[in-house]
Amino acid sequence: MITSVLLTGVGGQGIITASSVLAEACRLAGWNLKKSEVHGMSQRGGSVMSFVRFSRDEPVRSPLIPEGAADLMLAFEPLEALRQIKQTRGDARALLEDSRIRPITVSTGAYAYPEDCLERLTDSGREITLIPAYARARELGEPRAANTVMLGAASTLLDLPPEAWEQALRAGLKPKTLEVNLTAFEIGKELAREAMEGT
Repeated sequence: MITSVLLTGVGGQGIITASSVLAEACRLAGWNLKKSEVHGMSQRGGSVMSFVRFSRDEPVRSPLIPEGAADLMLAFEPLEALRQIKQTRGDARALLEDSRIRPITVSTGAYAYPEDCLERLTDSGREITLIPAYARARELGEPRAANTVMLGAASTLLDLPPEAWEQALRAGLKPKTLEVNLTAFEIGKELAREAMEGT
C-alpha cells in the first residue's frame, strides 16, 4: 500500500526540510519512496507544497499525489490548508498549526483573510487535529523547530521505526539545533496523542 503525505504552508516555515526528513526516514527504513515539491514564491512568504509518497511493499512510480488522494496532510498555516484540502481523501486526517500568516494580498488590503478557515476545514469531513507547534517551539526558545513538532505529531500516524526518524533528524538538521529539535519531535508526539485522545 502506498501512503501519500502532503505538507503545505508558506515559505520560511521549514516545509521542505520537514519533507526531506520524512523522506530520509522512509529511505532508512528501506521503503520505496518518491518526493516532490512546489516552491512557488517561497522567498516572499508564498505557498509551498511538498509531496512524499512511500510504501514498504510496492513500487512508487510517481512523486505527485493525484487530487483527492493524500492520506495525511501536515498544514503549517490555515489558509494554505484550506487551499489544499481538496488534495486529500474524504476520510484523511489533517494535522493543522492554526497560526495565521497573512499573504501579501491581504497585507495590502486587496483581499480579506477568511475568518472561517477552521470551520470550513472541519466541514470538509476530514479529521482535523490542531497541533500548537509554534507555541511549543517558542517555549523551547527555537520557533523554527515548529516543523519538527509537526513531524513528531505525524510520526504517531505513520508506521516508521523510531530509529529511522532519529537517524533522519540527525542527518537532516544542523548539529547546533539537533538537541532542541529532538525535544521538539518528542513534544509533537505528545501533542498528537493528547489531541487524538480528546476526540
